[in-house]
Order: sequence, then C-alpha cells, then structure tokens
Amino acid sequence: MMRAIVIGAGVGGLGAAVRLAGAGAEVLVLEAGERVGGKLGLERAAGHTFDTGPSLLTMPFTIADTLAAADVDLADRLELLPVAPLCRYRWADGTELDSHCDADAMAAAVEALEPGAGDAWRSLVEQGRRTWELSLPLFLSEPLGGPLDLARRSGTPVDPRDILAHTTLDRFAARRFADPRLRQLVERYATYSGADPARAPATMAVIPYAEAAYGAWHPAGGMHRIAEVLRDVAVERNAEVRLGTAVRRVLVEHGRAVGVETADGERHRADCVIANCDAATLYGSLLDAPKAVRAIERAPGSLSGFVLMLGIEGRTEGLAHHNIFFPRDYRAEFADVFDDPQPPHDPTIYLCNPAATDPSCAPPGDESWFVLVNAPQSGPVDWDAEAERYQEHLLDRLDALGLDARRRARVVLRRSPADLERLTGAPGGGIYGTASMGPRAAFLRPRNASPAAERLYLASGSAHPGGGLPLVLLSGKIAAQLALADCA
Repeated sequence: MMRAIVIGAGVGGLGAAVRLAGAGAEVLVLEAGERVGGKLGLERAAGHTFDTGPSLLTMPFTIADTLAAADVDLADRLELLPVAPLCRYRWADGTELDSHCDADAMAAAVEALEPGAGDAWRSLVEQGRRTWELSLPLFLSEPLGGPLDLARRSGTPVDPRDILAHTTLDRFAARRFADPRLRQLVERYATYSGADPARAPATMAVIPYAEAAYGAWHPAGGMHRIAEVLRDVAVERNAEVRLGTAVRRVLVEHGRAVGVETADGERHRADCVIANCDAATLYGSLLDAPKAVRAIERAPGSLSGFVLMLGIEGRTEGLAHHNIFFPRDYRAEFADVFDDPQPPHDPTIYLCNPAATDPSCAPPGDESWFVLVNAPQSGPVDWDAEAERYQEHLLDRLDALGLDARRRARVVLRRSPADLERLTGAPGGGIYGTASMGPRAAFLRPRNASPAAERLYLASGSAHPGGGLPLVLLSGKIAAQLALADCA
C-alpha cells in the first residue's frame, strides 16, 4: 500500500489527504498547530466566533470535487448559504454600490455610477469568461513549469492577450471605466492574490466572471467548517491527523523524499511527501535547497494583513455581510505596503459581518466583525512594536465611518503580520506567498512537483496555481494526482 506523509493540515494538505486516502493510500498528516485549517483559522471569545482567514467561498465545485474523490457528497456535509449582496462598497464621497453575482444586476449598479458602464461591465465579464475557460483546464487544474507547458497543452502558442497577461489590472480598468470609483472596484481584485493593481496582470479580471458563474457562499457555522469537513472525511477514509506535531526536516535519500523527521526526533518513512507549508519554509528550513530559496526570493512577496476581531453589541444599520470602505487616495495605500513599507495611514477597510447571513456566529442580536486592512509584511515593519498603536488607529477610522465600533466593542482581538507569521509559519506573514505581479508571475510560483527531490510535492497557496481557497484546493488536487501517478 502506498504511504504518504502530508506536512500541514491546511486546506491544501487536507484536500490532498482526502484524495490520497480516497484512492486507498495510507496517509499521515502532521500539523504543528493544535487545530486544522492553517490560515483558515478560528477564534472564539465571549460567545463570538471569528473566522480569521478566508471569509468568502467562491467556486464551491472545488470542495465538491475534493469530497467526491472520497465518495462523499458536499450537500451531506456542508450547508452553503448564498451571500447577497456579494459586497457593499462605500467610497470616501459617501457613494455606495452593492455588487451582485447576477451580471445584469451588477451592470445596472455600475451604470448608475457612470452612464455606459453597464455595457463595459458586461464586456469585462465576457472577457473574463474567455480567459477563465482557457485557464481552468490548461493552467489552473494542471501542473505547470512555464509558458511552454501551456502552449503544449493547448496545442498552439497562447497569446498573452487571451489570458490578459499583456497589461496591468489598473490599465485594464482605466480603458473600460472613466469613473475612478469603478476603477477602484476593479483594481481591488489584485489584492485577491496579494498584489498591487499597478503591477498585477489583468488576468485578475477573471474574478467577476467566476463570481457570476459560481456564486458567493458562506458555510453555515463559519468558514472553518470547510477544514473540519475535510479533516473528518480524511479520517473516515483512514487517514491519521496528528496535531501538535511539527516537522523538523524532510528526509531525502539518493535524491528522493523518503519521509520526515519531527521536532521530537521521531522519523516517519513514506513513499512520498506532500508539503502544505509555505514554499520558502520548505526549501529554507525543512530542506537545504538554496537554489529554490533564491528563486522564491527573486519574486516579490505578497502583501500581508492587519486584522481586528470585534465582538459588537447590537446590530449595525447599513452593514452587509461583506463591506469595503475605500480611502481617498488608493495609490498611497499600495505605496505604503510595497514601496515604502509602513502601516497605511488611510487603508481600504474590509469589514466582514457574517451575522448578516449566519446569526450563529454571535450572541443573539449582536455581531462578530472581522476587520482586515492591507499591510506590509513583518520585517520591514516591526509589527510587534506597532500593533497596539495601529489597533487604536483603526478603531478611530471605524468610528470616523460612523460605525461606533469603539463604544460597542465587547471583544477586541487583533492579529498583526508578525502574529500571522508565528501562527502559520508564513514568512513575514505574507498571505499568498509570492505576489502575482508582472506578466510571467503565474509561471514563477513554485511548482507542485519539487525540483529539489523526487516524490516531494507542494500543495499550498504559495505554490501553483496560487492563493485563495479554491486555488489551494486545486493545488492539493494536482499534488495528489502527481503523487498517485509516481507512487501508486
């Protein structure tokens, strides 16, 4: 029987474990923390439940496909609640726009801000569809080593314009919309991959299509339920999940991964190893692979985030489930994050209020807010020294928005980039590994089949095809398929 070891019980690792165990492999998952989920974390305090990582589920077919590999139906394990509106945007001038998964409703919403913009939005979604239908089978669902792989798979050279890699997201938005508010709305999609919209490829404009095609969802009970379900199914298929078990190094013999050694010195042998940790951690700490480390360091790191978790007394008029408050100077925010690293003075504020959809996350009549702002990684900024001051600054900003947060907050928790690094092992607290900046960015991510050792595979948001729950699940799928092809 094939034996596989998975380092890390994040979503990518658990997804790979479900697939391997479903195929009959003997699977051991080793997780350093005391809870599964990785960045899909969870905090509870005074009756409030906070998801501390991804807060929106799109492309639920990626979960369904993962569970189906173990003969489990998604509908039997997770209740998915539709989120409407998709997001409520508010600009500094007081303008509001509710975004929708329905393309016609969304076109009408943007038309209200700029005459003619409705048709431009439909054109954007259609371009996103064409890019998506090319990218999903040829790129997102398969291992990739470079542009030539994509050309071989498609049978013809791929024009960068077909995947919107020939221009940046901000230029793409500027060509379609005159209104700066609508440009901001489109540019925000760069942050879904931890990037600056002035440097991110316009490929990120596929996101509106994906949202329109697959909807926006919230699992009843919270996003962390996704990790719990993946764990449960893996265990039901005889995988073993050990918590509180840190891996010290990957064991390599004759150029092949043969197991791992844990922090307490115990060794576990296996036919293959799947690393569900940051690629920089794998190559810099668990292996001696300086060439791979240098390749990662040449790519720009993704942004991080500063988080407040607020248990709020009472309900807040005008808040949707997902809310974005844009600053007056959007470019200054990204300069603070990437060019001259410092805590952004006037950041875009994302406020997730899941009680709008799922009241179970808070005491009756109250709300549990997850407040996230873009932030530079730890290292360039001493976040341990800055965290208290920046927490107070953000509470002031929330009050300036009329949310009365400071007075009503019965729970105040925070998580800085330094905290994220300590909790998840992500270098600098980067959320997405390397940032998707530049036309070749997608091809520079670490490969799923490690070049440092045979039978060593990567399944994480820092590896191909990228960050975000759906892509991490696809990363786990690719890694599991490679392992089964090589070892079964």
